[in-house]
Amino acid sequence: MLLVGILVSAFVISNYPLYSQDTCNQTKTKPSRQLTAVTVIDFFTTFTGVRYLNGYTTSEKNNLNFYYNFTLNNKIKAGKLAITNYYYTDLGIRDYQDSITVISDDQFIIKNAVACQFLKSKFSFSLGTNSKSQYFRHYEYGTDTAGNITRTLFTAYQSPGYRNFSCGIRYDVSEKVSIEFGLVNGKTTLMKNQDIYESRNTKKLYGLEKGTKKKSESGFNLLLTIPPNKISKNLIFENFSQINVNRADLDCIKYYKFDINNAIHYIFLKHFRLTLRTLCRYDLNTGKRVTVIHHLSAGFYLNNTF
Repeated sequence: MLLVGILVSAFVISNYPLYSQDTCNQTKTKPSRQLTAVTVIDFFTTFTGVRYLNGYTTSEKNNLNFYYNFTLNNKIKAGKLAITNYYYTDLGIRDYQDSITVISDDQFIIKNAVACQFLKSKFSFSLGTNSKSQYFRHYEYGTDTAGNITRTLFTAYQSPGYRNFSCGIRYDVSEKVSIEFGLVNGKTTLMKNQDIYESRNTKKLYGLEKGTKKKSESGFNLLLTIPPNKISKNLIFENFSQINVNRADLDCIKYYKFDINNAIHYIFLKHFRLTLRTLCRYDLNTGKRVTVIHHLSAGFYLNNTF
């Protein structure tokens, strides 16, 4: 038994150097490998109702509006190796009494990356993928000459959809904030639902001809990820932005594509906040002008870090 005890003690001392036999001088050594995981979860929702009494026009109809967004950011680090996962989705539904139900907001963004740190710097070699689309069918509503409601299928799941694969350099501004530059980038545009061409009466959408379900291009990619981050006692900031350009269009700015999702939150009471979310998008395949959308809302939120 004494021999067994000596062997066990020798094993513990050799494999766990944080513990020392010298009780007078307990010097702790930092482990050469340490696994850390940080997960940030953020949820926000709001609900509003509008009721008209003796409205002036037929478009003034009683309606209910529901909206939510959800963000998940995860980072696992072991030595110089780091794995990051980012997911964002939102959904807005407006229901008109005795009429139609419209999906006003619907998108999802998924990003996964693996990075290997250069020495002890903030730079890393990065390999990642990200995708963006919507979950549901979206319709444009109108009226015909007889006054009947008509609808046009405008978008659907992965129609359009965008996927990026990039290999390049990553710079960690902080534990949560990162900038990634894809030196080798492949972008694929998807149009899985071909019925949209018929519904919108066109032969080309989002750079794809009718009958083509996907198109791949190569170029460069710049990505900024800032999950909900507290910048003061009551202010929270978040941002997810990406810029793409095809290799052949590098010298022509009008062919650059960018998509910016930026939000500023003001916290009041305990679980309520006022949010100003700004979406800024540009792609010559969808329009010649920059599209900017401001969304101001107040509602209930949950976050596991603040």
